[in-house]
Amino acid sequence: MKKDIKSLFAFFIGIIVLSSCSKNEYESDGAVSPVIYMSYVKALHNGDDVILAKEKLMGATQIAGVVISDRTSGNFNENELVVQNSSRNKISGIVFKFTDNNTSINYGDSVKIDIENCVLYRENGSMKIKGDDLSFAKVNKVESNKVIAPRKVSLTQLYSDFFNYENTLVEVANIAFPDLIGGEVYNGDVKMGEEASILIYLSTKSTANFAQKSLPLLASFRGIPTYYNATSNYYNTAKLLFKMRNEEDAFNETGATYASFPEDFELAAASTKASYLMSATNDMVTFKTGNWRIYQGIIGDVVNVDKFNPTGKQAIRLKDQLSESAYIEMNFDLTSGASKVTFSYGVPALGAITASTFDLEYSQNGGTTWTKVGNSITDAGKNAQLATFNVNVSGPVRFRINKLGLGPNTSSVNNGFLNIDDFKVYQNVN
Repeated sequence: MKKDIKSLFAFFIGIIVLSSCSKNEYESDGAVSPVIYMSYVKALHNGDDVILAKEKLMGATQIAGVVISDRTSGNFNENELVVQNSSRNKISGIVFKFTDNNTSINYGDSVKIDIENCVLYRENGSMKIKGDDLSFAKVNKVESNKVIAPRKVSLTQLYSDFFNYENTLVEVANIAFPDLIGGEVYNGDVKMGEEASILIYLSTKSTANFAQKSLPLLASFRGIPTYYNATSNYYNTAKLLFKMRNEEDAFNETGATYASFPEDFELAAASTKASYLMSATNDMVTFKTGNWRIYQGIIGDVVNVDKFNPTGKQAIRLKDQLSESAYIEMNFDLTSGASKVTFSYGVPALGAITASTFDLEYSQNGGTTWTKVGNSITDAGKNAQLATFNVNVSGPVRFRINKLGLGPNTSSVNNGFLNIDDFKVYQNVN
């Protein structure tokens, strides 16, 4: 008898537990909250349109979240909001399609939206909620300027789990655009990343206020992944798009390389600058990018001595053990600023392999004054290395390498020869 009573007691406890598990997680004090969590709503969609009746939402009639689309940028439809929320450790996002246009709700606004009897569906692949009477009057703004931290993912991670990142805010770093040939702007769809098998496209509407801005060669991006299918509503055959909220979602930008760069110092014969000082020519030499000053340097072309690029024969060799600076310096300006400078450097095989100290500097007043970029480089060795300097200079600019005059080599001073090759300047995209 006791065993039967225990079994019956356990049965009723199980019923209570199951009942409590099926309740809306926003319930408090026994009352059903009007707000349902977004991941629950999204899970209702199994391919067919779903009418969001109250009984399907555990008695709820609203969704709460934070707006992550920017109505002011022009990159999103005026009658839509992208809203994200987090519940039960799951981040979800949905596009809300309204019957009127947005004039007051901004990204960063915390909102509650009435969705009773609206329709959950996919339009051209993207999951949305719409309703015959779903106007912006159904949006209740709770708070403004909420900061949503993007989830940082690699492009590979985003591609492999796109479904779970759909319509949420993410960040991808150091994205290149392999299909660029130069002069492209943001407007349209452009493939992101260099891996052929990863097909995600940076998508910008022609109405976006940054649509005609130059597309960077390399940059990091924040934005909203979404599906687009031109011929049906199925997401599993849709194009994978990445939409920036606004212009500020692109950062750490690198512009396209200037025409004729990288400068490989091959155009002029080595005999043109065969002495470290050539006062008669003011140490000037014309290469394919323009006129350069080589002070206390020569055009080095000795095989197995000077550090060349794989296909070249020449490099600039700057003198060792000087008490004054040696320079390789542009005698012309680049008109569109600079976002990055790269070049190769190394020690020519002349006796002992001794490093030196040198700086990259720039001038915006025709070479009258110079500004140092970043830190000095001191690790030149027998193997050529690539130096990379990120800069953010607008307007006319020229560059030089300043090999510091530290005097003769001693036990505490390294001031050897220095070779420079493949000097490349990237435009500023701002």
